[in-house]
Amino acid sequence: MWDTRFPVGQNEMLKCLIDFDDMTTSIVGCVWATAVRRWDRDVPIGDSWDHQDDDVRIVVVETVSRDYAVVATAFFDRQRPDGRMPRISRGTHTVLKVRRVQKGERKIMHRKRGKDTVELTCDYAWHGSDTTQPDSIAEGSGLMTQFGSEQGFYGQGNYSAHQASYSHHERYVYRSSDDEGLHRDAGGQYFQLLLVRVLRGNPLKTTEVWKPPDGTGFRLGAVQDKLGKEFDSVEGG
Repeated sequence: MWDTRFPVGQNEMLKCLIDFDDMTTSIVGCVWATAVRRWDRDVPIGDSWDHQDDDVRIVVVETVSRDYAVVATAFFDRQRPDGRMPRISRGTHTVLKVRRVQKGERKIMHRKRGKDTVELTCDYAWHGSDTTQPDSIAEGSGLMTQFGSEQGFYGQGNYSAHQASYSHHERYVYRSSDDEGLHRDAGGQYFQLLLVRVLRGNPLKTTEVWKPPDGTGFRLGAVQDKLGKEFDSVEGG
């Protein structure tokens, strides 16, 4: 059940209940609305965002929070573009814990493409860190392109996926023997993925694979040359 409200007049809202079990809606009358403070977009916004003095802080979020719901929705409810059923579902997997990384680095891209363009093209995507502990990425320098493999489809860079099942593949997902992810175990029962807000900028959409047929890769400079000044990322695969 979801309670949502629509403006119908000055300081007045129409209250509507949506029942997701049978997908019905009902109007339950009007309620008075009060003004609330609007946060500036430059201020980090999160559900009960914790105060932090350091550049990075990792916080466990409650299962009833909006941030938890964002993760669960991205993990379970995204449809495949080809219409096939996703391999991951609420019947096969469980989200045990969500930890929010309170960190933001958008100003460089804002200066390059303009704030509105950058914010409109941001998207949540999944990243499997393979043998690297997710915390070390979050608390360190982040997903820096120069740390990426040269053997990827599009050369050296950061790779993320719209579908969780892609990053959850055994080639990419980080596994551990504990739910905190402190002890890597290739056969561990806990799987760790990063849900990251990707700054796509102006993405180049392509069906090509740039990786040379001889199996060799190419470094970041060559990738940037192919993107040129018009594009910031690649959307393909």
